[in-house]
This record gives sequence, structure tokens and C-alpha cells, in this order.
Amino acid sequence: MAAEFVATVFLALLALLHTVCGLKLLMLRVPSQKLRAHDVTLKCMYDLENSTLYSIQWYKDGSMFYRFVPADEPPGQMFPLPGVSVDLQHSSDSQVTLRLLDLESSGTYRCEVSSEAPKFLTEVAEAYMNIMALPKDAPKITGMRLKYNEGDPINLNCTSSPSKPVAVLTWFINGNQIIPTGKDSKDGPFLTQYRPVVDDEGLEYVTLGLRMAAKKKFFNTLLHSMKVKCTASMGQLMWHVKHEARIQSANTASSQIPGPEKCHVWLVSVVTFFIAHKLLDS
Repeated sequence: MAAEFVATVFLALLALLHTVCGLKLLMLRVPSQKLRAHDVTLKCMYDLENSTLYSIQWYKDGSMFYRFVPADEPPGQMFPLPGVSVDLQHSSDSQVTLRLLDLESSGTYRCEVSSEAPKFLTEVAEAYMNIMALPKDAPKITGMRLKYNEGDPINLNCTSSPSKPVAVLTWFINGNQIIPTGKDSKDGPFLTQYRPVVDDEGLEYVTLGLRMAAKKKFFNTLLHSMKVKCTASMGQLMWHVKHEARIQSANTASSQIPGPEKCHVWLVSVVTFFIAHKLLDS
């Protein structure tokens, strides 16, 4: 008990000494996510109080890529590291700017602030930054036939464009999201989730299947049509694209789905991008 008390008092005195006359790291600003090919400025704010700055060192996954030493000439130096391209003109003792981020730029970034003698104090903070790559195109719906008879199987696939991380796909029928319920239904719809595939760039794409029968209950009685839509989204990026397909009955004078008559299919791709710039730049 006595030893524990002494150790506690010693640590408390160290903390008090550090608070009164030591170095303080006030803020580390490393965004949790950024887009590929964008630039980013990482900030490390500190208070020397009565100390003198010796160095600022930046690390990614344990490897140093930038150092600022006021006594050196020039004070700022960069060290080659895959995925890290330092812009020396826009880097200083309180920040470091990285240009043209790529997937290798993802990792844990650490700022280490050290003071001169006689105190030789060091403060460290770190945070993880994830680099994301948006898909270049909207998801694609495939498997659509040009005509369907009453009761014909409708077998569609929606495949996302490569991205990082992989996009989340969602199917809609006539504006209603298809959510697996686990209940058996003779006519569907059923969803089939396939495993993501990784391409040569390290990006991922995925396919979500939709299976159903061409039944009257799926067709709008006024428009004599059924609309299917597949959307792709990427979480906090608030990024969203969609591909829509409409199956239109040729017999518009009747509210019934044609039996031996045919249905014609129109496909329309609609791409809308909504990127939360404020979130990405934070």
C-alpha cells in the first residue's frame, strides 16, 4: 500500500509539473476520411509555455515522412514514403500538407512535438485517416429482357462500379425499397447478395441480384407499368447514384398484365452525385 501511495504521489507531481511548466499538445487535426486524388492539410497545434521548440516530427504507420527543426536550414525536410507526397511550401511547424492522396495514403498519422534542453519534453498524438475512391459510373442493371409474359421470371442483377470501400446496393420496386424479410413468397421479390470482387487497383465492386415473377400485383394499374431502381451509396460520404428501368405494358387500355401479349422495356440511367464537401474537408 505504501509503495502504491508513493507511486501515485510521484505521478501526480509529474503531472502537476508538466501542467505548470511543460509542453502542451493542444490539437491534432487529421480528417477521418478523404477522397483519392485530393490534397489534405494535417494540423498539430501546441503550446510551448516556457520551453523552446526542438522539433516537430510526423509519422505514418510508424515511419517518419516530415520533420521541422527550427535550427536546421531549411527547417522543414521530407522523407520518401509510399502514399505520402509532402508539399513543403505549404508545410510548417504547425501543419503538413499532403498532395494527391491515393489508396496507400490510408493509415495512422502521428505528430510528435519535442522541446529543447533542459526539459526535453515530448508530446504525441495520432489519428487514422482513410482514403476513399468514388465509383466513376452509376451501378448497372443487367439481365433485362425486351418482353415478358404473365408469370415470366424476372432475373436482374445490379453491379456497382469499382470503389473503395465497396458501395452498398439497394433495390426498389415502384419506389418501395426491397428489404429481405426471411418469409417465403412464391412470386418474390428475392435478393441475392454476391461477394465483393477486388480489381487490379485494389478497388471493389459488388452485385446484388433481384428475382421475381412478372405478376399483376407488381404493376401500377394507372400507368400500366412497373419501375425497378438500383441505388449505390457510400455511407458518411452522402454519395448516391442510381440506375432505373421501367417495364411498360403494351396494352395501355387494360389494367391487366398481358398474357400472350408482350411487354416492352425502356431503360434509363440517371446519375446524381451528392458529395458532402463540408464533411470531406473537415
